[in-house]
Amino acid sequence: MSLKGIVLKKMEDIKVGDVAYFSKTVTEADIMMFAQLSGDYAPQHVSAEFGKTMMYKSRIAHGMLTAGLICPVLNRLCGDGSVTYSQEIKFKSAVLLNDTVTVRGEVVELIPEENKVKIDVVCRKQGTGPEDRPLILAAFVQKLEITSLDV
Repeated sequence: MSLKGIVLKKMEDIKVGDVAYFSKTVTEADIMMFAQLSGDYAPQHVSAEFGKTMMYKSRIAHGMLTAGLICPVLNRLCGDGSVTYSQEIKFKSAVLLNDTVTVRGEVVELIPEENKVKIDVVCRKQGTGPEDRPLILAAFVQKLEITSLDV
């Protein structure tokens, strides 16, 4: 049985140097839905008035909302049957309302004997380049759990 739209990868489908991208503009609706989902209604996220008092002069998106934008890149690189085995995330700057975040992931190591893939991730916002401070620097290890659908 095959499931339409599901992409499964095997270790031989993945190469060191493979790169994937994902971009999203973070909206008011995204921030409010994440607050509802997570229960994090801290004023720096949900209060425009409070946001104006902060160094960014604006509300900021939840860090984990921003980190969640990495998931499509991991799936593109390792397939929909992969799961996150480990992650290290460093938040370097804030995402403001209506910022467009671009995630770049690159396969940096294959560990075939463990069915694992190491991926380095950099998240940036619009108008920034490699010489500018990123939003997030991260390292992930994905484990290829499901490589075929034998149902």
